[in-house]
Amino acid sequence: MPGSIHPEMTNETLGMRMHEVNRQRAVERAVERLRHGLKADWHYLSQDDIANLRWLFGELWATLTHAEWDEMHFSKVSFEATRRLVSIADRLRRHGTRRVASLEDAHALVTSGVPHVELAGAGLEAAAVTV
Repeated sequence: MPGSIHPEMTNETLGMRMHEVNRQRAVERAVERLRHGLKADWHYLSQDDIANLRWLFGELWATLTHAEWDEMHFSKVSFEATRRLVSIADRLRRHGTRRVASLEDAHALVTSGVPHVELAGAGLEAAAVTV
């Protein structure tokens, strides 16, 4: 068919390719913002750590709404929180256990710097003190 590059490409295939391209762009922007925010500490991360972060950010992008993704401030994530994100990503990639809870913890680390478990624990301790 003249003038047609990929005649077998369907709208579904095109949509899946666009989704993957958008995902990759979002992940690259997130990694770049994290690198910029960490400054010199970025060099303490290994290539495996960075690969784990890329994978984790891709999973977060795929599971969050656009509004939730947009509220993530990668440039404000501390080095300590970054190490915890690497740990979460490594556990998820190797074992796949507690997927939803792990992604929620990662989301909380990027948005507030504290995982949900610690947020809940802090609230319970504060409630116990005021009682």
